[in-house]
Amino acid sequence: MKKKEAGVKAPTIRDVARLSGVSHTTVSFVINDVAGESISEETRARVMEAVRVLDYHPSEAARSLNRRTSTLMGFALPEVENAHYQEIAAGIESYVEEHQFGLFRVLTHFEHARELQCFTWLKQKRYDGLILIPASGPRLNEELNHLFDLGYPVVTLGVMHSRVDNVQAELERGEREILQHLFELGHRRIGYIHGVADHTIFDYRLDACLRAQQQLGLTVKYDWICRCGPTVVDGYNTTKALFEGCPKEDCPTALVVVNDLLAGSSIAALSSLGLRVPQDVSIATFDNTHLAQYTVFPPLTSVDYQAYEMGRQAAGLLIARLAERDRPRVHLELRAHLIVRQSTGPVTL
Repeated sequence: MKKKEAGVKAPTIRDVARLSGVSHTTVSFVINDVAGESISEETRARVMEAVRVLDYHPSEAARSLNRRTSTLMGFALPEVENAHYQEIAAGIESYVEEHQFGLFRVLTHFEHARELQCFTWLKQKRYDGLILIPASGPRLNEELNHLFDLGYPVVTLGVMHSRVDNVQAELERGEREILQHLFELGHRRIGYIHGVADHTIFDYRLDACLRAQQQLGLTVKYDWICRCGPTVVDGYNTTKALFEGCPKEDCPTALVVVNDLLAGSSIAALSSLGLRVPQDVSIATFDNTHLAQYTVFPPLTSVDYQAYEMGRQAAGLLIARLAERDRPRVHLELRAHLIVRQSTGPVTL
């Protein structure tokens, strides 16, 4: 076979068929590895050699349409270990199943490049629309706005400032309720375990807490604001270091932990130092996942962000966007509220 000359248009499936001496249907069967078709190994080899010589790249849109019978949604999330993301995923899955859609899940591992890859796959039509929990914040806004302008259906979850459809929890309400609750219990020495993947992006929750603390007339002690990574190991080590580094009479009487996942590791760290929750240190946190009520002891005082409902609302927005691509941008905000359990108690002198 002669290599395709430079300067001609991109090869098509029919070019591959002509060069290999078979029908374009046979080429499609070979490229898509369709089961049940009696195509000889010699024919398959001839087709694949033509693909190589012509430098042919099949359309991802055509391939995906051949491989599925229902509309497919993409769902990109940073990780699966966090129960908050699991509950969002469960809400999305329940909604798309009710509406006979398929779901293609992608892990981004908090990496900007992986999020951009999800956008590439959307443009290639590997899925028809995308629900994204962003992990790289403002860096994505330009690309998200570009996708919106081109008519690609995208919904984001969480705090974002792009033009695409968005679902998020009510800002600052949960943070105010946590600080007010601790204040009413007599806590004046409040520390923070703030474990997130990127502190340039996810500090809005911490900032809201600090504003609420100052509005209550409480002094913020910056030595007690402990930033760390997002894993339980990070939470454990950071909590332990905080309390090992200060005398008992000058340690926080309450901790605000960034989420239920890390709150469990904070309790374990305190226990290793002989400190009890809530008798010695109260712990309040965010997300109100199943961990808060059923897994961690004592059960956690936690802000409920309606994660399951957030997932369902996001899926509903995406389906609506697929049906009406030029409608105005929609922003939904779900109410946050504090669930008080046994991890918080009054200050004991």
